[in-house]
Formats: sequence, C-alpha cells, structure tokens
Amino acid sequence: MKLVIVERKKVTWFVCWALLVVISAVAVTQWSALQRKWYGVKDGVMLEGRSMARLLPAEVKKVVTEMAKFYTLPPQNAGYFVETGEVIPDKEGRGVDIEATVGQILTAQPGAQLRMITFAIPASVGKDYFSPVFQGPADQKKASLTINVAWGEEELPALLQILKKRGVKATFFFDGAWVKKFPEFVKEIHTAGHEIANHGLYHGHPAQMGREELKRLIVENDQLLAGVIGAEPAKLFAPPYGEFNEEIVAVAGNLGYRTIMWTIDTIDWQRPAPEVIIRRVVDKMKGGAIILMHPTAPTVQALDRIIQALQGQGYELVTVSELLRKAST
Repeated sequence: MKLVIVERKKVTWFVCWALLVVISAVAVTQWSALQRKWYGVKDGVMLEGRSMARLLPAEVKKVVTEMAKFYTLPPQNAGYFVETGEVIPDKEGRGVDIEATVGQILTAQPGAQLRMITFAIPASVGKDYFSPVFQGPADQKKASLTINVAWGEEELPALLQILKKRGVKATFFFDGAWVKKFPEFVKEIHTAGHEIANHGLYHGHPAQMGREELKRLIVENDQLLAGVIGAEPAKLFAPPYGEFNEEIVAVAGNLGYRTIMWTIDTIDWQRPAPEVIIRRVVDKMKGGAIILMHPTAPTVQALDRIIQALQGQGYELVTVSELLRKAST
C-alpha cells in the first residue's frame, strides 16, 4: 500500500512539473510575441530589400551593424605620378550612420521601404596637396606666423614669451638634428599650444635628393617629433632652404603632407635691424599671409611690434592648419 502511495506521489509531482514547464513555455512564447507586438518593428518594413518586421531594437541594431559592413566604402586619397604628371583624383568614401538607421527602422510605418542612412567620408589627401602652399584664403583677415627652427635656441624663450603675452599660436617647423639636441624645447613649445610641424630630418638640400631620401627626410622626422611630443605632428612640410620642385611636392603629397612655403619672407636670418623686419611684414601684409621667421635676436625685438600692428589692423594670427582649414570650408 505504501509503495502505491509513493508511486502516486511521484506521478503527481511529475505531472505538476510537466504542466508547469508547459505553462512556462506558453507564457514565454506569449510574452515574446507581446514584446514583438509592442516594441518590435512594424509589419512589412524593409531595409535595402531585407525584412525588418517584428525585430526588437537590439536585433535591429545587430542586423544593421552587419549590413553596414557591406555599405561602407573607404575614401581614396589623391595621388601624383611625377613620371607622367598625372594627378589621380581623390574619391569620397561612405559611412553608415548606424544609430540613425536603427532609429528610422523602429519608427517606420508598416510597409516602409527604407535605405541605409549614410554620410560622406572625405579623403585625407586631395589634389591640392600636390601644389605648394604660399598663402591661405585672401578673403579672410587671418594670417600665420611660421618659425623654422634649425638653430637659435637661445632666442626661443623670449620669442615664446611674446607669443604668450599676445595670445598668439604659431606653427613651428623643426629640423630633426635640432630636435635631437633640444627635445625639451620642442615639448615646451607643444605644451604651450603651438603647432609642431616638419622641417626635415636634417637641413639638407631637397632639390638634390632622390625620392627615397626625400621620403626619409620627411617620415623619420615625423617619427622623431611624434616620439618627443607624444602626439602626431601636423602634416605640414617646410622644405629646408625653401627648395621645392615637382618631385619634392609630389613625394610630400603622397605621404599626406602639404608643402608649406610663405607669402612674406622676413629674411631675418640675415639679421637686419628690427625696423626692417617690421616693415617687410607690415608693408606686404594681406589676408591669408604666411609669414616666415626664424629665432634670431632682431626677430625677437621686432615680433611684439609686428603682432600689435597686425592685430591693430584686425588680423587674427592662427596656426597654418587653422588657416588652411578655413580655406576649404
């Protein structure tokens, strides 16, 4: 008798457990169906021909993220072939705005036929990289002070103090051999918020160099500067001695650099009187001017008066990258 009772209890517990499992499964199925009804994509909604109907938000994002891989196109930089003089134009890339695409799917009306929401990705190197830059946009009252540094470290503290006093950020082009001797100066200038750029690994004559040596001149100095300041220097190259030709500009451009020249040359390396330097700048000043300087004693003596004169005429002194960025907008 006891055995029968025990067996009946086992059967009863098993039946109850089985019913609970069935009820739970039905409840889960019904809850899932209700979730898809309340929160899922409406019936008939298609994205690029693929059904999104009744998918939940997390599922939609997963599907869109996977589809985006096939709709994303990387941009193509411009290129230049010295042998033929041919410029290969740059091409915009295409990215997918995943969040916006998901949003439009979740709010779409039944039967909506949707497309991916995309955006253009500009190339980082355009055809303008294969022409030397002598000035920025002439229609804006902006200008840049560029300071080429391959010597003159004794004048830099005073020069930096003047720039700080007047609230001016300049672009410093550094020679690699000098950087190796005075890395702390470079760090200080970078920390002060000035733009750090490339004046070549050493002060050789670019016009006498082959293509591989030109690449080394630029790339190894970029690596040196990056190691010193702990950040990427500006992709700007001021050739030593101001030498440029088609090949120099092409090599720089293919490496992603703009070749920077000048609008106004102070010729301060000849160490003329400060008044001469001032007149050379003020008399030739115009919108978009790039003003070439070096850390010399007469430059330091002239700098404060130059800045006051230009700011008094309404000019804003900005870095070269800022000057050129405005030119493209």
